[in-house]
Amino acid sequence: MFTRASAYLLAVNDGKILLTQLADYCTNAGHWGLPGGGIDHGEQPDEAVTREVWEEAGLKVEDVRLLCARTFSEVSSRGDFLGVQLVYEAELEGEPRVLEVGGSTADVQWVPLEELASRPVLPVVAAALEARG
Repeated sequence: MFTRASAYLLAVNDGKILLTQLADYCTNAGHWGLPGGGIDHGEQPDEAVTREVWEEAGLKVEDVRLLCARTFSEVSSRGDFLGVQLVYEAELEGEPRVLEVGGSTADVQWVPLEELASRPVLPVVAAALEARG
């Protein structure tokens, strides 16, 4: 079994949620999720979410607060997998744009909440919104 710890950001503003779209080469390509990703060795989770949001959305993150933590498991081509996801909320500064070249993010957008049902979204989106209440 292998484990991957990741940190994500839930940002909701004026009835819109900040989402990133997975690049064509990724598992679940084209799906929309929260900005964020894997925590690097030696990196603190709040540092990881700050770095990931900058790379994937070009936004500065301030006042990072843990919203929820969740796990999920699946069997992949590499074996049994356990995902640990930490979801944060924070204040954002800037206009969204993808900065990372060749990364896992194809697009970033503020998406109206009422459009979520018509887009392919990852489970972490619903879990984060439910935790937010």
